[in-house]
Amino acid sequence: MGDLARSSPMALPSFMKHIRMLESSGLIRTAKAGRVRTCTLNRERLAVVDGWLAEQRAIWTGRTDRLEQFVTNPRELTEPVSP
Repeated sequence: MGDLARSSPMALPSFMKHIRMLESSGLIRTAKAGRVRTCTLNRERLAVVDGWLAEQRAIWTGRTDRLEQFVTNPRELTEPVSP
């Protein structure tokens, strides 16, 4: 845990709070052996998050594409289509 915390710009208590949140959400597991606490990623839970993020990315990509089309070609979207 100390090795992970050293690379972070936040103080150790704040870092530990983030670790506890990740652990309570099931994204990581921690185990303590003596004075050493080891973190392990829960790949199954991360896959669920990755799937959700992929869905959100697709939704927002479509929305921003439509916004870009509206901004660059507003007439195409507001004028009635002629038969």
